[in-house]
Amino acid sequence: MRVVAPLAVGAMRCVQDVRISGAERIPEFGPVLVVSNHTCHLDALSVCMALYRRGRAPVTAGRADLFTAPVLGWALRRLGQIPVYRSDVDHVPADGGSPASSLRAMSDALAAGRALVVFPESTFTRDPDGWPMRGKTGSARLALAHPDAVVLPVAHWGNERLIHPWTGDIGWRRMGRRRTRLDVRIGEPLDLSDYAGREVTHELLTEMTEAIMAAITKELVELRPADVAAGRGPRERRWDRRVDGDPYRDVDAANSQAVRRRLERRERRRRGRR
Repeated sequence: MRVVAPLAVGAMRCVQDVRISGAERIPEFGPVLVVSNHTCHLDALSVCMALYRRGRAPVTAGRADLFTAPVLGWALRRLGQIPVYRSDVDHVPADGGSPASSLRAMSDALAAGRALVVFPESTFTRDPDGWPMRGKTGSARLALAHPDAVVLPVAHWGNERLIHPWTGDIGWRRMGRRRTRLDVRIGEPLDLSDYAGREVTHELLTEMTEAIMAAITKELVELRPADVAAGRGPRERRWDRRVDGDPYRDVDAANSQAVRRRLERRERRRRGRR
């Protein structure tokens, strides 16, 4: 981590004008649950930059298929990052991982006093204007299980101009500190004490998750004043894929199939070497 982090941060600063505000709100010690919006592949690194600045070595929770990549997967595991297994994928992970095992690993990180970065939406937002959509309840479960953890809402904006979340197309012409700006804003710690001691029901988790998403959205509003002024602010009702649909469903399915084929090819090669 001591070697990789400076290199990664340096690379980000070469391609973007990075501006971080509110880093002083990150505790130097103890468990921290960082909850952030999710727009593209660079988000984890963007949020982690603020933690590195405070001397924290963060643990991130990322898509399990990233851990199957030949080089990237090895690096992520060596750095102690956590694979997140989705319940809607069409293949069974070879390592036996599951959504439950992912949540346990994240809980263990907080119990060990680590700084954990999660994206409650669990995937890139489908909101047409890039605002946070309806979140999953995992972050709420973690916050309830670890009442001593500081919950920090974080918003970022700027990455989506460099790389398309679904096609992977890179905006090479926008590379460079003078062309693209990345803002990362750390909000005040969330007070979730009203939810403590109550029966853990689906309704409670949903309400708590919305409180977390609202806090993230509030910070993002501060980073996008021009959009808000132009009438492109957050929707009155948060985008919900179950209600509003998923404009990237076919692309997401194709990506999942590509991952499955890659894993099958790797398994065939492994068997062939026996």
